Amino acid sequence: MANVIIPNQERRAEAEHIMKSYGVDRSDPAMREAAEVTAARTNETIRMAGNRRKYY
Repeated sequence: MANVIIPNQERRAEAEHIMKSYGVDRSDPAMREAAEVTAARTNETIRMAGNRRKYY
């Protein structure tokens, strides 16, 4: 069985934001997947950091 992640609305919106921010070609499946991974890892890092954000 393959590992398939079915994104919810929040996850889709985050990936869409990444694609729009970086000018990702939405017709390229590899670039869409890269944007989804980037959004997921960014959110994971923010969750792990908790409230330890530094603003310079």
